[in-house]
Amino acid sequence: MVIKFSDESKEDLVNIEQYLLKKWNDKVLENFFDRLDFVTDLICSRTVVFQKYEDTDYHKLLITKHNTLIYSLDNETLIIHRIIQNFQNPEKNYKDLTE
Repeated sequence: MVIKFSDESKEDLVNIEQYLLKKWNDKVLENFFDRLDFVTDLICSRTVVFQKYEDTDYHKLLITKHNTLIYSLDNETLIIHRIIQNFQNPEKNYKDLTE
């Protein structure tokens, strides 16, 4: 399965990386990316379908207690739309996905 990142999710990853390196350390960042790999593998296995995100066609999955992955599946492609930091304004994140 191919994994594609939206421009917004790429920005989200940069922001998360900068934050983790500034506030924590390389090990915490590495753990985050290990967890991201794990959840994307889980989604790609298609053994589980996760909860819908609001009233969209997207699904959501908790990566860590601080981050949620918003994604969709299209044939053989996993599209990662956003990686939301859970303490952000949810209205802003939802608006970004519905525009």
